[in-house]
Amino acid sequence: MVQEMYHTAVTNAPHWPSQYCWPEGFMRRWAPPATWEHYIMVTPQLVQILAGVARNFIVNIHVGREFKKGDGSVPYLSEPVPRWYGETIGFWDEDTLITWTSNVQGWMAHGAFEHSNQMQSVEIYTPLHDDDGKFIGLNHEAILYDPEALVEPVRIVRNLYKIADMRDGPPYVFIECVPTIYPIKGRATPVSPGQIIEYEVPDMYGRPWAHFWEKYHEQGMERPEREDMFSFE
Repeated sequence: MVQEMYHTAVTNAPHWPSQYCWPEGFMRRWAPPATWEHYIMVTPQLVQILAGVARNFIVNIHVGREFKKGDGSVPYLSEPVPRWYGETIGFWDEDTLITWTSNVQGWMAHGAFEHSNQMQSVEIYTPLHDDDGKFIGLNHEAILYDPEALVEPVRIVRNLYKIADMRDGPPYVFIECVPTIYPIKGRATPVSPGQIIEYEVPDMYGRPWAHFWEKYHEQGMERPEREDMFSFE
């Protein structure tokens, strides 16, 4: 995150995933500019939360299922292969839904911390009612765990207020992100139709934003030495 803030403020070379139509990443679900309205569909076996602005966010909560435990890996539902937004199971406690997400692909969300493949979350969706007992929305509480990126868990609490029923509100507009900006020589560069460019294909699983920063903007820099845990000085 320090690296990202430096290149946003000093070199003016941010590499935000959404501007390139890259995946938004798990943490971007909590950014209001990236999600806007939430479309929530509830069935006995599956709860689906759909949202999006530049990209589509789909959270499928598998009710009553259990994670598998791999040898040394985080819990997973299908295969021990990280998913961009993880895999989620959940259960009902009366009218409150408790979920657990694991098997998340490490990524970054600009303005937030960069998370690792160890990211997991426990989330609680509790109904909100007005003084007359009418349902008006959901309280969404999330506790984020990432032993590689976080010193201690992070808790986020927010309210999602109901706008309309599915039959009354506008239908969800599925988003197709069409790239018009590309990372060229370490900078986000607008490209016009018909223009021919030389483009380095990034390694999407190798911190591509950091690759461009280190290649074009960090010449001569040295990383600070890690503290020697065995030193008595």
